[in-house]
Formats: sequence, C-alpha cells, structure tokens
Amino acid sequence: MLAVMFGLFAALCWSLHDLIARRFAKTVGPYRMAVMTMSAGAVLLLAIVFWHGSLLQAETSSLKLALVLGMAYGIAVGCLFMAFSMAPVSIVGPFTAGYPALVVVWGMINGLSPTLLQGGAIIAVLTGAYIVGRMGPADGGLAAIAKGKLVPLILFCVLAEVCFAASVVMGQKIALHLGEFETTFLSRLPAALVLVPFAYRETPLQAGISRNAWIGIFTMAAFDVVAVSGINYMGKLPNKEFGSMGISAYGAIATLLAMIILKEKTTVWQWVGIAMLSIGVAVLGSG
Repeated sequence: MLAVMFGLFAALCWSLHDLIARRFAKTVGPYRMAVMTMSAGAVLLLAIVFWHGSLLQAETSSLKLALVLGMAYGIAVGCLFMAFSMAPVSIVGPFTAGYPALVVVWGMINGLSPTLLQGGAIIAVLTGAYIVGRMGPADGGLAAIAKGKLVPLILFCVLAEVCFAASVVMGQKIALHLGEFETTFLSRLPAALVLVPFAYRETPLQAGISRNAWIGIFTMAAFDVVAVSGINYMGKLPNKEFGSMGISAYGAIATLLAMIILKEKTTVWQWVGIAMLSIGVAVLGSG
C-alpha cells in the first residue's frame, strides 16, 4: 500500500508539473524549457546532496548507470514537452500514463507474478487512461490536435513512455546504493545535456524569459525532483512494480486539474475512464 501511495503522490506532483509545462512550453520552447527544468532541479538538490556527502563514496558502476538514467530521462522529458506543445493536457497526460505497465512487465520478466485480480486492475488502469484521452469533447480531445500532428504526437508519447519506464527501473536500482536524492541529482545534468542540442535549434526568444516563466520553471523542477526522488525511494519497498501503477493516475489527475484550472472540457466517458483508473489503482494498492 505504501508503494502505491508514493506512486499517487508522484502522480499529483507530475500533474501540477504538466499544467505548468502546458502553460509555458510554446512561448519558452519545449526543449529549452526541459533543459532549464533539469538544471533547476539540480540546483534545488545541491544542499541535500552535499549535506549527505554519500556521493564521495559512490561506486563507479552506480555513477555510470546514473548517467545513463539521466540521458533516458532527458529524452523522456523532451518528448513530453514537445507533445505538450502539440496537444492539450487532457490528451498528452493519459497517452503517456501507461508507462508504469512497462515497469510491471519488466518485473514479470524478473519473477513478479501478478494475481488474476491484479492483472485485471492493470488492464483497468490502462483502459481508463486510454478512455480519458480518446473520449474527449467534439471540439477538444483529439479534435484539438492540428492536422498532420497526430502521428508525430503519438511517436513522441511512445518514446516518452519507453524512456520513462527505463528511468523508473534504473532509478530504483541505483537508489539502493546511492540514495534517492543523490540518484535524482546525478540524473539532472546528463538529462539537461542530452536536450541542449535540441534546445539550441529552437526559435530564438524575442523578448527573453518572463519572470512568471522562471517561477514556473523552478516550480516544475521542485515538483519533478520530489516526484522522482519518491519513485526512487519506492524501489526499497515491497511490490514496487505495482506501486508504479499509481503513477498512471496522473493522466486522470492532470485532466481534472486542466478542467478546473485551464477550463479544458471533459465528457461523461472521460469520467468513466477516471473511475476505472481510480478503481484499478485502489485494487493494486490493497495488495
């Protein structure tokens, strides 16, 4: 149950993170914003990492894996931000919410054996995420995507899912040796460096970055490092793979917040999808 709670908390953090990304991605540039968010996250973690001091005794193998983790996470975030520049939160959130299922698949390859009820709950979570994204209003949802953007959007979402899943698996493994905050800190710089060439190719800013955008970037960074550190810590808990499914709720949470804050429209079918997500996560959390 505790692992699922960590997953749900991360889902809430990333839902708030996504709303800010949707607000500023077009004006700042998705890749430029991703680089700044990763860098700001490293700054926010500096004090904790230096206070712990454990990185000085870290093994080289763990440090190398942390660099790979950062590159995977950087690609995932860049694809996510690019998707937000092409479609509403109510589309991108649910479409990228299925990657925890890949974490469960990895667990099954390594000996995890879900019960029939747990398998049904996983299907309910994924189906609910799809319904929330697919069954939007006639003038919203998929209809809000510009012509010719659907295929690129799907590709960005799929790549983000694969890289996010790999990040969860690697992060939980590294955190057992380095600590959750240290693992998150080490992944920030390589994540930013991976995205720098793409950010450089974006259209130059005409008026610079506004104060509100800077506040948004550091707020996003705070939500991101808290969520990632919590997921890394979850690797120490039993049933961590099922706990990861709690992250899938972020698509539904993002849709609800987008409806309340950004005034994006929702339908009855989307509420059905949200209910399926909630029930599936509750079943997995009950053990």
